Amino acid sequence: MFEKVLVSMDLSPATEALVSALPDMKEFGTRELALVHVAKPLQDPVRESLREVEELRGRLNGLADRLRAEGFEVTVDVPTGSPPVEVIKTAQARNPDLVLVGSRSHARIREAFVGSVAWEVVRRARRPVLLQRIEANRPDPEAALESVGAGLPRHVVHPTDFSEMAGRAIPWLHQLAEQGVPKFTLLHVLPVDASEGRGDAEASLAEIAQGLEEAGASEVRTSVRLGAPHEEVRNAGGKDPNALVVMGTHGRGFLPEMVLGSVSRQVVRHSSARVLLVPAQDNEA
Repeated sequence: MFEKVLVSMDLSPATEALVSALPDMKEFGTRELALVHVAKPLQDPVRESLREVEELRGRLNGLADRLRAEGFEVTVDVPTGSPPVEVIKTAQARNPDLVLVGSRSHARIREAFVGSVAWEVVRRARRPVLLQRIEANRPDPEAALESVGAGLPRHVVHPTDFSEMAGRAIPWLHQLAEQGVPKFTLLHVLPVDASEGRGDAEASLAEIAQGLEEAGASEVRTSVRLGAPHEEVRNAGGKDPNALVVMGTHGRGFLPEMVLGSVSRQVVRHSSARVLLVPAQDNEA
């Protein structure tokens, strides 16, 4: 499914937690990992800047050796420049099936958030992006960080507005079912004041559900709810750190130039689950 994965690493304290989750990517069929860390642009004196780049490469190679011991084929890239730009350039060169980015929670608020670099990677990517949750294992600020949820999920939540963009997630849902994910929740959210549309939505969800059952899913639930989409995603399973939310990054009603719609952004910010975002165009890296 995701045979080759590009992993964006910032070499912060969260990196160790991110690396600890990578062996579980084998459950997605991952065999190759491309590790990328973007160094600052070269500055005078250039020799000193190059030395810093080599030090970073050494740190990344140390992580790569650990992952090779787990059975992965691993490559390392340390470009210099703007992190999101260089991550996407590396993705274009490496042509991965998936881009994986760590997502941390703010220490002073409960909402999950993604940093500016990660948002830019999501915005520019032309491959699915998996946001791996990184959390503190205790509430105090000195607590060690750890990955929350790893490997193939037991439960997948798919919110959809039935647009073409949302439909791009369907093939990935089928692959997850074929990989062995047993439980799926298909969700469509209507406005609170909606007086019609439920019947058509239920029929459309039932059609998607049938395809998942044919792909091997053992339990597929459908739900049409009234409310705010991001809140209903949480209520449908997005609160579970071991679940996976799979959705398109751009739905009905948003401007064409917007790659990450406001609903997707709110789901990412408020969900505790990992989130797999399928871009508007995934036919090129």
